[in-house]
Amino acid sequence: MNANSSHGTMDNISSAFNRFTNLLERDIKGVHIGCYSVALISLTIAIRKVRPFSKFKKPSDIPNHFIQEKRELNGVVKRIEPNGTLLLVEHKPLVNIPLLKSGHLPVKISGVKVTGLGINWLQCIVAGKEIKFIPVSKNEKFVQCQVLLLQRTKDQKEEYLNVGESLLKIGFGLTEPVLPPLSADPKFVTYYKRLQAAENYALRKKLGFKYYIKPTKNALANLYNHLNNLSKSLTKTTKKQIKNIHHMSSA
Repeated sequence: MNANSSHGTMDNISSAFNRFTNLLERDIKGVHIGCYSVALISLTIAIRKVRPFSKFKKPSDIPNHFIQEKRELNGVVKRIEPNGTLLLVEHKPLVNIPLLKSGHLPVKISGVKVTGLGINWLQCIVAGKEIKFIPVSKNEKFVQCQVLLLQRTKDQKEEYLNVGESLLKIGFGLTEPVLPPLSADPKFVTYYKRLQAAENYALRKKLGFKYYIKPTKNALANLYNHLNNLSKSLTKTTKKQIKNIHHMSSA
């Protein structure tokens, strides 16, 4: 009787242990599924936030949080559009998928009004080159950006040249007024102060449009006025002489 009782007790313990093990396995599977679900949701949110596969082709493609966070983007300047001085950039996403169609994102150098010589400089120096660009604002026509040109030193180290500062420093551009909300953005204000410093450097060195284009125009205008006045004076004198000759002939 005692042996049968002990055997029944062991069976009960074994059965209870098996039920506990099965329950634990189901719970672990449930935990795994829950973890995988959370990870998948987090990955989806991260992809939507970072947009690693997206090629931006127009201003509206760039998410607003990219502008708020001053997210650095990469691309190649395919050409310079003189009308509005826009850099037409082929954006390169973090993960480049060759099958995705490319477009030309219109980028304007923020805070800089580029002169005619500046457009020529951009076409010679920047067109066809790889750049980093940091969007600061956008509208329907273009994205305003800080633009950095990738250059390599003699020992093949990478350096970035601030395109806006460079244009102003050689006198090929003028600073533009800053409007809200950019005027209240501390990071942009710091950038704009660098632009002003570059422009002041060009003024001190007497570089750019003000010093070797405007004087030429003024000199040509003065020469034209002088020749015009001389022509009028000669015409008046000639008419007077002809009139005197006519009177003498009549007498």
